[in-house]
Amino acid sequence: MPAYELYGQEEIDAVVDVLQRKIVHRYSSREARGGIYRAKEFEEAAARAVGAKYCQAVSSGSAALYVALKALGVGPGDEVITSAFTFIASIEAILECGAVPVLADIDESLNLDPESAEDAISEKTKVIMPVHMYGAAADMERFRELCDLYGLYLLEDACQALGATYKGKGCGTLGDCGTYSLDPNKVISVGEGGLIVTDDEELYRRMEYYHDHGHIHDESVDRGAEGKACLGFNFRISEIQGALGLAQLKKLPRAIESLRSNKKKILEAVGDLDFATLRDLPDRDGEIATQLVLLLPDEGSARAFQKASKEAGAGCSVLADNTWHYAKHWKTLREGTTFSRLRCPFDCVYAEDLPSYRPIDWVQTDDILSRAVMYGINIVMGDEDVERMAKAVKAGLRAAS
Repeated sequence: MPAYELYGQEEIDAVVDVLQRKIVHRYSSREARGGIYRAKEFEEAAARAVGAKYCQAVSSGSAALYVALKALGVGPGDEVITSAFTFIASIEAILECGAVPVLADIDESLNLDPESAEDAISEKTKVIMPVHMYGAAADMERFRELCDLYGLYLLEDACQALGATYKGKGCGTLGDCGTYSLDPNKVISVGEGGLIVTDDEELYRRMEYYHDHGHIHDESVDRGAEGKACLGFNFRISEIQGALGLAQLKKLPRAIESLRSNKKKILEAVGDLDFATLRDLPDRDGEIATQLVLLLPDEGSARAFQKASKEAGAGCSVLADNTWHYAKHWKTLREGTTFSRLRCPFDCVYAEDLPSYRPIDWVQTDDILSRAVMYGINIVMGDEDVERMAKAVKAGLRAAS
């Protein structure tokens, strides 16, 4: 799935243009830049692409989550409910706000289970943050109902799901705000970068100010003369990333079409999945098809499948082993390992009864992931690649039967 598969002359030309003009800061050099603001153009194009009113570009998907949480006012004493199966940045962003991550179970979509999330709601809960894992939407209708019922913010971690949809609407646009990652392993990439989208102008302004040391951006005056709205930090992107993003965004429809086509070809070549099932997605047509996940009857059959698939020429992973995305493997979270002397929420008067973050906490998640096998789908796949993967899937199914 890596976005750099589609890097070409368009990206080279876009970056060279910025370098030749010698203006790489997205806000400075007002008179010299001649009205050219590539980062701003990228934000506007990204907002149109996903169907949002406002978009704020930041330095990473991790920064996008953090800035969004700050804009929502999350801080010490607050709890944020999210998934035990996600990238650790989802958790770290909450911790950086001094708030408590409450990790609920997933369901067979591999996304946050609405019932488990509702069970986790307390008087301290401020945000529910579903994660659209592997480019497929969580049950956003149910999460919207929960947030409206309990008076909570709904923040979408769509870092893996730029271009995915849920019932015709872009993932990331269904909550109060949504985030995307633009790192090299996403469907489009600017090297490192992130986006936050929202339809709420006040939230957008908070994010705009906070991500750039509180600056109130006014193109009619020189930078520094515009004043500041708040204290903040530096999560800016550069004009280079903005230009690269514009070139990549034009290729997003092509990338998604290719991913979906490749996954469809593999499944058609495999034929009957027999006792295996695909993820139970609330909107299968809306996924961007970055992965092929099969759910098997039990862990033993998943291990047999994995072994046979590798021997047949295409490796796959059992998701319970996934150290990138499964919280049971994160010793630093369990032990609260940090270099900061201020260890909120681990040692904090606002955070009593902190969750243990032990594997025993996620029985349902462990059951699902222990019998789930996953293949990555590339944007560029030839007929031989498709045939090799289909052959491996068939071998896995035979071994697991």
